[in-house]
Amino acid sequence: DNGTWTQLWLVSEYHEQGSLFDYLNRGTVTVEGMVRLALSVASGLAHLHMEIVGTQGNVGKPAIAHRDLKSKNILVKRNETCAIADLGLAVKHDSVLNTIDIPQNPRVGTRR
Repeated sequence: DNGTWTQLWLVSEYHEQGSLFDYLNRGTVTVEGMVRLALSVASGLAHLHMEIVGTQGNVGKPAIAHRDLKSKNILVKRNETCAIADLGLAVKHDSVLNTIDIPQNPRVGTRR
């Protein structure tokens, strides 16, 4: 340790509607709106779970498991679609080694 440290920041688009939890507690949602919200979450999860092979045959994006998906970790966009947030407990699958990068502390989900 040389007395220095690195601080990492993740900057993303601002979603003024807030979390899905807050959005659903603020008012009613139409059936069409609920379907749009549900389909966008399902689409996001499908994308996370899917491995995307790169151009050279290597992995472009590994398969990822969120491990803490809940309404407070889903952000609502202006067009009533969702963005999956808080990937702090996520793990990825390495298809070449057939391993999952589970940390030493295998904590999963929100403590109740």
